[in-house]
Amino acid sequence: MNKWVNGAKKRKAVLDGQKVKSDDLDVIVTAMAQLPPGQLKKVLSEDVLAVLEKYGVVL
Repeated sequence: MNKWVNGAKKRKAVLDGQKVKSDDLDVIVTAMAQLPPGQLKKVLSEDVLAVLEKYGVVL
């Protein structure tokens, strides 16, 4: 039974870390979304722009 508890604690720690990263990236994406569209297209690659569009940032 203790193995399950330890495994669950480790998994929760991983998920909590992912939540913090997600929150940090939300702040960055929000700031980037406020830049003029032409500015972002000059700096970011097509792959990055595709990921941003996937999460609702349309340029």
